[in-house]
Amino acid sequence: MNIWNLWAISYRNARALGAALSMLIAILVMSSLRCNPVVEKANIHGLVVTIEAEGLHPFGDGEAQSRVLVATSDSTRVRLFLPPPVPKVDDVIPLVVERYKKGDSIYSVDLLKWRAEGPGPH
Repeated sequence: MNIWNLWAISYRNARALGAALSMLIAILVMSSLRCNPVVEKANIHGLVVTIEAEGLHPFGDGEAQSRVLVATSDSTRVRLFLPPPVPKVDDVIPLVVERYKKGDSIYSVDLLKWRAEGPGPH
């Protein structure tokens, strides 16, 4: 066996070891992301601050939506897509907030209340 064969074998082993380490790191990162359960889900209200655009189709085909900037009671500002009817500035809209164990929060429109009641005055 000459030196070139030994180098090729060690290079192949190094690549295999690198691939195995990459997979292990990816698995650990994915499991860390999955270990972030919802700790609270609450219905709140948000105040429409700005209507940024109307008649958008953010998800391809479907009904036109409006992009609005909403302020919540905890001073968070969130951009949301809303189906019709288009709200006015200072309208109050129903939201759902999901808070996660690691401190993240996700805000979304409460579509059942939105479809039933629409936006309301402040």
